[in-house]
Amino acid sequence: MIDSIIDMVHFLASRECSGRRTGTPGSAAARTYIIDNMMRAGIHPFGGINGYMHQFTGLPEGVIGSNIIGLIPGKGELMDRFIVVDAHYDHLGKYKTGLRYYPGADDNAAAIAAILHAAKLFIEMESGQEEQRRSIIVTCFDAEEPPYFNSEHMGVVHFCKDFPEIIERIDLAIILDLMAHRMGEGRVPEKFQEIFFIIGAEKSGIGTIIDELYAAVDNLSPMRMGAHAIPPSGDYVPIQQYNLPFLFMTAGKFNGYHSCYDTAEKLDYPKLESISNYLAYLLSVLSVADPDVFTYNRLGEDDLATLHTLEDIFERMDEDENIPKKQKRFIWGNTNIPSKFGNIKDFLQRAIQQCKTDGSLDHNERSKINYLIDVISKYMH
Repeated sequence: MIDSIIDMVHFLASRECSGRRTGTPGSAAARTYIIDNMMRAGIHPFGGINGYMHQFTGLPEGVIGSNIIGLIPGKGELMDRFIVVDAHYDHLGKYKTGLRYYPGADDNAAAIAAILHAAKLFIEMESGQEEQRRSIIVTCFDAEEPPYFNSEHMGVVHFCKDFPEIIERIDLAIILDLMAHRMGEGRVPEKFQEIFFIIGAEKSGIGTIIDELYAAVDNLSPMRMGAHAIPPSGDYVPIQQYNLPFLFMTAGKFNGYHSCYDTAEKLDYPKLESISNYLAYLLSVLSVADPDVFTYNRLGEDDLATLHTLEDIFERMDEDENIPKKQKRFIWGNTNIPSKFGNIKDFLQRAIQQCKTDGSLDHNERSKINYLIDVISKYMH
């Protein structure tokens, strides 16, 4: 089934879609293609006079946005509760000069392919199964990229405003963004290529489920990270305003981010297929999960999960044969070489012990996490 994923990414990143900028013919071509694939997968139209389309106005210069919304009906008493699975489909459009355009293969054609593939798998897996199951809303939101990002114009904002009766019945939103680029342009070993991050599980009781599914798919490492550890980004930001539990899945930014070099041939398709398989399995578990796990806690934190993720990643760095031994010593600070990177392992071990004793890190220790993430980001990209 990897061929269908490859085909979807290549089309959405093609000249026919020309960067999928909101309100353009390229956006319309992408939208038609996505709806066609929803129908093929067995995803129902969400409803209304436009079927799969949810149009909204009020954007600058009279641009009309168009969300794409599909539905996988649930069963029994849980069918009126929802899990939203989302990946924005818009991108930056044409380049400012010449005939070039922004393909947006990883941002965010790859995630579109992943959620459509996962939805198809979920439908096949759940056919004739559970008597009680939540419904799945499959969304491809428009107007996520600049100039609309973090504004009232985002497609997710219009969805929340236009469907208040649905928002009240959403148990969880899962958002995918930047999922399939290869890290380090060939320099970073395979053990890093399997990493992607799951952010926000600490805001509900879903963290335990994520931990239990860590090894659900071979050669894939879903790593939990606290929402406080990264700058707010993506469609989940407006979701938080409604006190809805969320999971934000991402592999992070990369060197070709928001450039003309984010092209389809550069992506890691086996990884993308594995993430899609993981998502389908996760949906099968969450769609029948106890309602208590979806209780939202805006102040919820899990420093221990973040620290264990950092510890895992730095262990992988330590085993990287491409890093000279002298540089490893420099990073770990286990010699007398003065370094701002010194004693990272010692810090992580102390911090983990503090969490086990006190339940969380103090503000000073937590602030160091951002620095460690920056070190990892520079290594991986």
